[in-house]
Amino acid sequence: MLVDAGLEIPTLSDTSINDLKGKLYPESAFSNPVDVLATADGGHFRAAMDVMMAEDQIDSLYINFVTPFFVDTESVARQIAEVNQQHKKPIVCNLMTDPVQWKGTVDILKSGGIPCYSFPGTAARALAALTRQGMLQSRNIGDVKSFTDVDAGRVRKILDTAVASGCAMLSASDVYQILDAYRIPCAAWKMAGTVDAAAASADAIGYPVVIKADAPSVIHKSDVGGVAVNLKSREAVREAASNMAVKINAPDLTFFVQQYLPGGKEVIMGAKAEKGLGHLIMFGLGGIYVEILKDVTFKITPVTEIEAAEMLSSLKTAALLKGVRGEAGVDQAGVIEIILRLSQLVTDFPLIQEMDLNPVMAFSDRVVAVDARIAL
Repeated sequence: MLVDAGLEIPTLSDTSINDLKGKLYPESAFSNPVDVLATADGGHFRAAMDVMMAEDQIDSLYINFVTPFFVDTESVARQIAEVNQQHKKPIVCNLMTDPVQWKGTVDILKSGGIPCYSFPGTAARALAALTRQGMLQSRNIGDVKSFTDVDAGRVRKILDTAVASGCAMLSASDVYQILDAYRIPCAAWKMAGTVDAAAASADAIGYPVVIKADAPSVIHKSDVGGVAVNLKSREAVREAASNMAVKINAPDLTFFVQQYLPGGKEVIMGAKAEKGLGHLIMFGLGGIYVEILKDVTFKITPVTEIEAAEMLSSLKTAALLKGVRGEAGVDQAGVIEIILRLSQLVTDFPLIQEMDLNPVMAFSDRVVAVDARIAL
């Protein structure tokens, strides 16, 4: 289990082996693992631990401790506890015993801060988890990048207004203004209050366009016929907007008109507030990859550039981002920058509880968000 978890069990140096040969029973095993034998007392355990604590190539100790009737097990426990109190290297103990009959031994180990487990596999998994934690804490993840070209004041005004009005789900206009304030690239868009205004907006943006129904009372727009894509003419826009007005029939209905951008690879990004952690940033491939394969990855804010790059490379479908079978890869630097800007946005404004950019269209030369929502 230890080896399968990526840990190595190195052979002891000749110096250490010779040292142990003078302190343990002749029948002991002196390499690694060291077998002090069932009749070993506290002194034998201490000798083995001291040698391993001095070995540069050993970072932690895994101790199998069985409590036979013919050994002063409390003495052994005291030696393990004393070594642990030196705080040189982590110790995890597989303690195979009857905790009632050997209560004194168990109490010594517990009071000495020794993590004890009743099964060897459990102890191995604990040590592997401890090792992974140490690697995560000590690895270089770079510094958090702070973008100075953002307009935090503009976002603050939008959020303050939303809170004052009791709005939990921001309008499309507010969402895209926030993205614009943090320089998160979006497809060109306009808001329209009427069918005629929607047609005029489409003319201004240029065809083809997408129209989405936008109203606080409508959350899942596609479920109620509130999305129409690839509209190539003014007449198509008017027809789509008119149909939406009939189907949805909401007094607060407006139309979100946006440039239609086909041909890119869909990716999904998001953020979710988690109590005690801050925000989790999510990234994955969109479409069937997120719906069926659940191929997504998460990082805790603030996210660094190294961590953002790891989010891309850690996907099972990461090769699709680089391009396969003659396909061009996506603008990975652009994807990473949006992740970093999204991380800064939710870090600056913890009031944001949930945020989805789905989909984000990733092309070979640019990355553009085409649908987004923010919940407070």
